[in-house]
Amino acid sequence: MHQSKWLAFLIASMPLSSFADEAPSRLQECLQSHVLTADKSSTITELSRICEDLISQSEIQENSVHENDSNQDISQRPFAKRLKIESLDRSNRFMLTPHKRNYFYPFSHTRKPNNLPYQNTNSSFTNLDHTEAELQLSIKILLRESIFENNGHLYLGYTNHSFWQVYSDTDSAPFRATDHQPELILSFTNDWKLAGFQNSANQFIINHQSNGTGGLLSRSWNRLMITSIFERNNFVFSLSPWYRIPEAKQKFPGDPDGDDNPDITHFMGNFEFSSAYTRSDNLYSLMLRNNLDADNKGAVELGWSFPVSQNIRGQLNYFNGYGHSLIDYNQDLEVFTLGIIFTDLF
Repeated sequence: MHQSKWLAFLIASMPLSSFADEAPSRLQECLQSHVLTADKSSTITELSRICEDLISQSEIQENSVHENDSNQDISQRPFAKRLKIESLDRSNRFMLTPHKRNYFYPFSHTRKPNNLPYQNTNSSFTNLDHTEAELQLSIKILLRESIFENNGHLYLGYTNHSFWQVYSDTDSAPFRATDHQPELILSFTNDWKLAGFQNSANQFIINHQSNGTGGLLSRSWNRLMITSIFERNNFVFSLSPWYRIPEAKQKFPGDPDGDDNPDITHFMGNFEFSSAYTRSDNLYSLMLRNNLDADNKGAVELGWSFPVSQNIRGQLNYFNGYGHSLIDYNQDLEVFTLGIIFTDLF
């Protein structure tokens, strides 16, 4: 920590002229913002190199939006830029790294709330409000770095997605559902190209998702997943097929040792396709899930995020399909959300 403080003092004391021809004020600002959170073994030279890559990416987006992709380095793409930023802090055990989006949506409107799961239980959620709030916390921590020479990073991720009946007049503004999603992620960076798209990363994932509830309201499943991420210029897409780990059949309703939802893949699908496009600090996203069966069940989500302040972005979403939450995995819902994002995709 003392070393980091001395680095911060030295950087803050350096005259701007010492960074000639390298956008001095921007480089100094980047170094000052990361020196206290970076791994204590990092040198000024290493931090400078990463910051120069980030500044180069920003300048290319500002001045050469239509530059040919063949001339671009991996650090000049949105996801690769995020990897560069994460590499500054991933060895710092006092810092949790954002995983998926972190957000608070005070407005989440469903045209037909799903009251069916609560009908035969003692739950008070028999007449849900059409409008509620959503919040998500998603973090990851590095468990081991560079397992295979200079590649292969092992992470533990956790995502908490809650649904809050904050506008309820009949109940005391309860949380009607909270989905928990821990996962073990082995991530590899890559430089393989396909049709002009850079395969920036491939991830092997052991995923568990549960609503943390017992009895008739219990919902959970375990999956083995592979996620491949591709990007070109300002466009990024990922493909995530999965295999659901089989569970024993329930011997009676609510059996804690049996499968809570044996038909979940029929509604939630066998894969997820996600894409995002950035332009003028706006981010447009698409998510698709499908079971690849004749009945064509799954989900689609469209999103738009935009800057509100330096640290906060606005988000507008439209969701249609199955699996908006685990308790709703077999219910076709249409949901409109509006709120703020604390950490976006990149």
